[in-house]
Amino acid sequence: YLHDFAGPLGNATDLSKFKSILLVGGGIGAAVIYPQAKELAKQGKPADVIVGARNKSLIMYEEEFKANSANLYIMTDDGSYQEKGFVTDKIRSLLQSGRQYDVVFAVGPLMMMRAVANLTKEFNIHTIVSMNSIMVDGTGMCGGCRLTVGGKTKYACVDGPEFDGHMVDFDEAINRSGFY
Repeated sequence: YLHDFAGPLGNATDLSKFKSILLVGGGIGAAVIYPQAKELAKQGKPADVIVGARNKSLIMYEEEFKANSANLYIMTDDGSYQEKGFVTDKIRSLLQSGRQYDVVFAVGPLMMMRAVANLTKEFNIHTIVSMNSIMVDGTGMCGGCRLTVGGKTKYACVDGPEFDGHMVDFDEAINRSGFY
């Protein structure tokens, strides 16, 4: 038997109200967006997907994304595979070419999510970021995942892990991440 059980904490991803979706995964963030891509494809509304990594050897789920997305774009920092550049380079290119999205869902390093949110703000596109990377114990007790969203203190493990990317204080989150 279980002596104690806490969870699940946080809130499930809900992209159901959006029609045109761009999923962006940087590094291991690809593992987080893959289930979203798979579910959206199952619902008959496959998303565009951008996967970014430092180099070819770090690309994840390529075949799975190909099978479960409308379009897959792969970016490598060093140019060792597909396109050279950052995920934000591809986002800007798609938007400037006339592509329109109702929402961008980004998961990855804090610096990447901040750059995505800054870019999508220019284009007035709702942006959701997953702050799961700053979670420590997942119960809200340690405070390691504390962040400021819209001027209010939130905990990624209890209140999130997903937040409006335009409201997250990324500078604070990035500075705090240096403590651990």
